[in-house]
Amino acid sequence: ILGEGGMHASHIHPQSVISGTTYVAMPKGTSALKLEDPRLPMMMHAPLRSKKAEQELQQFVYVTPSVGEVLLWESWLRHEVPPNPVQAERVSISFNFNWF
Repeated sequence: ILGEGGMHASHIHPQSVISGTTYVAMPKGTSALKLEDPRLPMMMHAPLRSKKAEQELQQFVYVTPSVGEVLLWESWLRHEVPPNPVQAERVSISFNFNWF
């Protein structure tokens, strides 16, 4: 549960294969899930990216899920939830899956 100003810093989920989140409450204007391009640490000398570049060429992808939606991603993918700018609570349930 993330109230106004609540956030979840950039992280990965070690010892998991698939991570996911289902969304219980996503008030209008609340923060999206921010996924980081996994190549970012290796791109020190890469050219700057245009703000108008296609989504797959951006450093970060923002996903604003709907209530009831489930998002899945590989657990090594760095992600975060930026600060919630609205007074209403953003409610989600996150989980991890491992093969053994």
